[in-house]
Amino acid sequence: MRDVSSEVVLQMQNLGLARGRKRLAEGLSLSLSKGERALVVGGNGSGKTTLSWVLLGLLPQSGGELTRPERIGFAPQDPRFPLELRVEAYLRQLGALQGWSSSAAQQAATRTMERFQLQSLAKERIGTLSRGWQQRVNLARAWLGEPPLLLLDEAQTALDPEGMQSLQAALEEADASAALLLAPPHVGCESLAPIGLTLSGHAGLPTFRGGQS
Repeated sequence: MRDVSSEVVLQMQNLGLARGRKRLAEGLSLSLSKGERALVVGGNGSGKTTLSWVLLGLLPQSGGELTRPERIGFAPQDPRFPLELRVEAYLRQLGALQGWSSSAAQQAATRTMERFQLQSLAKERIGTLSRGWQQRVNLARAWLGEPPLLLLDEAQTALDPEGMQSLQAALEEADASAALLLAPPHVGCESLAPIGLTLSGHAGLPTFRGGQS
């Protein structure tokens, strides 16, 4: 894997995806730089989850070339949390696990809570929150420390209109990060990012290249 340049954060060239012997997609090409975002659209079984695992380094690609940063802020479709922990303490601990100092971890937790309007819930246990507020915590941990790449799997799940507005604003302000959103078709995520790839389960149809349609 090549080093990511100062501007290009994610680059896929003729990338192939497979699960076991089943080929899910091939010929996926997409380039994202800082401040850019794109949407990957596909139904169940089309390869969205496999793509996220390949980007995270949990599965090998089945072909092509991939350039990605080492640190990725990931918001999974079905997040799992230590439900007994309080929101602020949880985000602070995630920063500590990155090797940040206590003050840096606290500052990062405070910034990301403000971004998703979680300040009033900072001392609440995650397990007591509604699904919509847990999704905001899921997004907050992805944004923690402004990673070079944000990978958001069905980020709109369970968000109310106010939560969607927070997500839209966070994406628009993410100048230091590129963002790749994964979503099923017809859920209205086109307002969050332009469609970059359409996955049909056997091939990717690229429609976006790094900010150019």
